[in-house]
Amino acid sequence: MEGGGQTLVSVRRVQIHERLYLGIGAALAAALACQGHGWTAVLFLVFALTCGYAILLRLTEAGGRARLLGAYGVTWALYAGSSVLVETLVVPLRHHELLAADSALFGVPPVLALRGVMSPGLNDLLSLGYMSYHVYLHWALLQVVISNKNGMLFGARLFTAFAVGFTGYLLYPAAPPLTAFPELFPMPLDGGLLTHWNESLNIAMASRYDAFPSLHVLITLTLLAWDWRFFRQRFWIMLTPSLLMLAATLALRLHYAVDLLAAGLLFLALQVIYARNQSCSR
Repeated sequence: MEGGGQTLVSVRRVQIHERLYLGIGAALAAALACQGHGWTAVLFLVFALTCGYAILLRLTEAGGRARLLGAYGVTWALYAGSSVLVETLVVPLRHHELLAADSALFGVPPVLALRGVMSPGLNDLLSLGYMSYHVYLHWALLQVVISNKNGMLFGARLFTAFAVGFTGYLLYPAAPPLTAFPELFPMPLDGGLLTHWNESLNIAMASRYDAFPSLHVLITLTLLAWDWRFFRQRFWIMLTPSLLMLAATLALRLHYAVDLLAAGLLFLALQVIYARNQSCSR
């Protein structure tokens, strides 16, 4: 008997990303409780979400649709709530340190060197590339959910990367250059409809402290690695938009260069861990 491509022996297994999400929830609940403010709304929501996710894991099969959608829900909850959690826990903000690191590495931070360089048309193209991240993420996720194949492996790769990224958001929070240092960007981005649409989406939906590491880069690299192995046609379709997204992170003033470097190093570290685990399981 099989469920979602997995044998019955392993269907109840709690995977690494699920353990990480439970660990993040438990750690946040403990940190909030230690503040001594009683059952605040934030503590109640974190506790309820963590317990609800644990119950879901207990009742569902590893790699199945319910587990994937549950992890997706936790992902969006952590992303949407990360800024409130940072502010509630009074975690020091680090954007000055990130800008200083860029200066130390490059002399002039790339995000500042690119001021006024891009034409309106190029900014529109880069904005389209930046928004393609959401298309890529949901295309890949929906393909696995609908096909109900490789859900266990895909979920582990994708949501482990998210969990690692959220840990960075919570322990080393930093605002993007555009919002952290508005005085450094006296002139708005010169662009058309796509540029303004992308800016509006980021203002409305983005977390306030989502600079380090760049989840756009970490998740896109994770998806490209997955597609190179399992979905080569989509890899080639999404490669150019992904490269545009990478350039957009700096040109559109949304990240520091060290955010991208950190994302790349985390991606490589995760790939090494996956390769070693795969070798040990043989």
